[in-house]
Formats: sequence, C-alpha cells, structure tokens
Amino acid sequence: MRTKIFPAGVLFAILSAPAAHGETFDYIIAGAGTSGLVLANRLSADPGTRVAVIEPGEDVRNNINVTDPALFTVAYGTSIDWQYSTTPQPGAGNRTLDWHAGKAIGGTSTINGMTYIRGDKAQFDAWEALGNEGWNWDSLYPYYKKAEKFTIPSTAQAAAGATYDPEVHGEEGHVHTGFPFSLVNGSFHEIATETWGALGYPFNEDVNTGNVSGFDAYPSTLDRDLNVRSDAARSYYYAIEDRPNLTLIKGTVKRIVWADSSASGQSNLVAKGVEYVTPGVELVQLTASKEVILSAGALRTPLILESSGVGNPTLLNNLGIETKINLPGVGEYLQEQPNTALVYSGTQDPSGTAPYATFTTAQDLFGDDKPAVKESTLAQIPSWASQVAAASNGAVDAANVEKLFRIQHDLIFEQNVTLGETLTAFSGGFFYSAMWLLLPFSWGSVHLTSVDAIDAPAIDPKYFLVDFDLDVQIGLGRVAQKFFYTEPMADLVGGSVPPTDVLPLNATDQQWTSYISDTVGPNHHALGTASMMSRELGGVVDSKLRVYGTENVRVVDASILPLQFSGHLTATLYAVAERISEMMIKAA
Repeated sequence: MRTKIFPAGVLFAILSAPAAHGETFDYIIAGAGTSGLVLANRLSADPGTRVAVIEPGEDVRNNINVTDPALFTVAYGTSIDWQYSTTPQPGAGNRTLDWHAGKAIGGTSTINGMTYIRGDKAQFDAWEALGNEGWNWDSLYPYYKKAEKFTIPSTAQAAAGATYDPEVHGEEGHVHTGFPFSLVNGSFHEIATETWGALGYPFNEDVNTGNVSGFDAYPSTLDRDLNVRSDAARSYYYAIEDRPNLTLIKGTVKRIVWADSSASGQSNLVAKGVEYVTPGVELVQLTASKEVILSAGALRTPLILESSGVGNPTLLNNLGIETKINLPGVGEYLQEQPNTALVYSGTQDPSGTAPYATFTTAQDLFGDDKPAVKESTLAQIPSWASQVAAASNGAVDAANVEKLFRIQHDLIFEQNVTLGETLTAFSGGFFYSAMWLLLPFSWGSVHLTSVDAIDAPAIDPKYFLVDFDLDVQIGLGRVAQKFFYTEPMADLVGGSVPPTDVLPLNATDQQWTSYISDTVGPNHHALGTASMMSRELGGVVDSKLRVYGTENVRVVDASILPLQFSGHLTATLYAVAERISEMMIKAA
C-alpha cells in the first residue's frame, strides 16, 4: 500500500496549531469524531464558510489496526484509545472497569465493532414525548439513508446468509455499509437460524427496517470491495481535507470562552470561541463568529460544558468554577449497557465472520409472566427513580426520572420493543455469546474531577443500581446459554470453558448474579449526558441541539440522545448529524 501524501494545507494546519491563535472561524467544532466530521464536511461545503475542527487524536488512515475489519479490539490499549476507567462499580464486584473510546481523527468509529443497526421505530418516536418536536423515526429515516452507501450482497454472500430489504438502504451516501467477504460459508448460518428459530426467534431479513426483533445477520460499516473499515474520517473527511476553508487543529478543547454579556446585549450567553490545549500544553484561544459545536462524545462533552461554567452549581462550586448557566442535567442521565459473555468449546471450527445478532422482547423473556412483571415493575418505578436521584446527590429530580422511566417502561411492556441483544460468534475453535440489557433503568453520570482534568472523566454507569436490570441480564444469559444446548447447535458444542464453566444449565439466580458481577464490562454505548429534552425534565439541549441558556452553542454527539435504543450508536449518530447539519445550513 502506498503512503498517503497529505495535502499541504492540511499538513500545515496540523503542524502549526499554535499559529492559529487569534484566528476567527465561522464554526468551531470540538472533536473530529463520528458526528463532528459530518458537520465539518457539510458546513465547509460552502467555500465562504470557515470551519475549524479541534481534535487531540492522530491520523489513522494507514493504521492496520483501524483499517482491517478483522482486527477489531486490537487497537484497545494503544495510543488511539483514551483508555478510560470507571469508578468502582458495586454491581461489578466493586471493580474498576476499563472503558475504550477512540482517540483519533474519526473518533470511536475507528475502533468500534462496525455494527450497523438502527433500532426500533417506537424508541425514536418516544423522543417527541420528551419535548423534542420533529424528532422521530420518520424524520430520521431519510438521513439514515442519506448517510449510507450500501453494498448489495454478492451471490456467495447471499448463500452464506446475507439478506436485505433494498427499500430501507441508501446507495449514494458517504458511509459504506455491507457484509464482509469473509462472511462464514457452509452450514453454520443455517444451524444458527434453525436453533434460534427453535427458541422462538424467527429470522429477520433486514434488521434496519425499524424492527430489530428476532435473529439476523447484520451489515457493518465497511467497504466490502476494499475490505476496509468505513470510519467517519474515511467517510466524511479524507476526500475533502484540502478544502482551503476547513482547518484541522491538533489540540484538546478545554472550555468555551464567553462574550461579555453586557456587551452582547443578549439575555442568553454568547460563545465567542474556545480555549484549547495544544500538544505542547499551551493554552490557545480561537474565535467563532457564528457557533461553537461540541462533538467530543458522551464522556467528554459534559466536561467541556462544566469547565465552561455550565452544569450543576453545587458540583461547579466544589470545583471552583463560576456557574454561568444552571443546568444540573449536564453529565447526568448516563445510560450504558452491561455486557456479559459466555464461551464454549467447539467440535468444529468454522472459518469466516459471523455477524449474527438476536434481539429479545419482554414477551420473549417473560412469556406468560409478562403481565405480572409489567404490573410489578410499574409499581416499582417511583422507588427506582428515587434510587437514581439519590445516587446523583440531588443533581436530578426523582419526579423527572420517574416520567422518563414510565416512557421507557411503556416502550418495553406496551409497545414490545426489544430490551436485550445477544451476539453469536466463533474464533479459534470456541463459540461465544455476548449479551446485554438494551434499556437499563440504572442511570449514572460522568463529571469533571478538577479544572485541569479534562482528559480524566469520572465515569460512573452505576451498573445494576436497579435490581430489574440484573433480572433482565440474567434472563438474557439463560437464553444465550440455552442456545448452545439446543439442537442443531448443540451438536457443534463440546462444553463450557472458563469462566463459563461455573454456570450449569440449571444455574441459580445467585450463581448467575455472581458470574455477572465477576465478568460484566462496558458495552461502550454511553449516551444521555447532555440530553435533548425539555429543560424542565433535566435536558441540556433543545430540539435544535442548542444548549439551553446560550445563543450559539450546540452539542452534536451521543450525549444528546435521550434514551437508550435497540441499535448500535454509529448509524443514529450519522443520521442525527446529517439532519442537524441540514437544519443549520438552511437557517444560516
């Protein structure tokens, strides 16, 4: 492979970031990640609009651990991983858990699992009930398609189980999606389909129609013909990096710089720019004539807001930061999914890739007991809300949390959206299942720990704070376990191996609880920490993604997503960023 030659303008921008001191741009974007690069691409399409993107991560276009779809997880623990850790988690044996996030041009899209799954329609329709007029499945759907460049499966891929609905995919977008050429051949797909069917999970021809239930083979964000990951940088940045009105600056945004309120004449705060830290630890200010856009992700955007005096006054006061805007929802409502795995030895070792997912509903999980579970959990919602509010040290209001929980409860038990996901895979003679609760009621937080700790968030997902989450995780574990003991899959399984061998087929709730506590880890799908919903409910941004109390600060990343959903974040982040970019351009 030939070495990529950088356009001179881009190389200059990267190497001379300190020289940008005092420069003025129309838009400053904090973070060249999944969402930020969509905005950079769309906003800079007008040659008269000057856009600066500030990003601490490196260029990874030639990093084999990024480009090769088969090397997922190899980049973990390297220089392109932020290598965060959680606070000690009581629900995980009081362990401190490693948390991976992409530190690169392209953000976490450079190191994620590349899964392209949108979610259930009703979950996005629920956004409107939170005060977000115009945000629903139908309004997002065109932007899913706009972002996507789907590759139709080959004859061999179709024979290996790749199916799709041509009506729901885009063909002219920036993000390549499709199935890998390494899709497993032979009989394994039929065996998996038949086994999940025997357990009551029918085959879903296309998981991206707005109904994810059942068993499916899902597409990935990859360029099939080149066998290369289609991350945000490859999709939205590399082809336009030499635009003279687009500047990429290496640095870490620390805070928003506010204009003098008396001089601005505005009742809301006006951002005049940002302060960022260069690789040489110099503080530099840039000026934005139009807007500052935070796209640093669900774990970092709240830190920038708090550093800027936007957040919970009690927390800010403890950090010695003057409160500019009282928004106690900043950093709260963190919703993350707990991931647990099972491992079994195989009597065969199929070759290839198996992008298989099974989505479980409350009806699947509880069966005839669903009505009773519905009523008992409904009665517990006030106490769950009180638990979450108490754990936030008063940052969130129990009555608001209760309203949100009732919406989520309705999705699960009345609208029968999926509440659990199980992946089925194999490698090196072993079969694996990874499963996770999709819609947790245990909500946590992420916050700044000191004014100088912009790279060290206090991440507290509060796994299993609410007992029902553990009940669902146990139920999903039992379903995944049963898959390996059901024909015809059982014929391929030799037996459970450590750490799974501590779980007999008839394991008790206590055995499952111990196993989950000892092995659970992050699913890396954090969202909600700058939620798009009414300010009264604890929201941080409005339906135009503008931070409450500001004239010209927006947040566009996973932190604005108000509720968890049955998809993987990337597809929806691209759609949201495409939609808000269009809204901004039309309003300009």
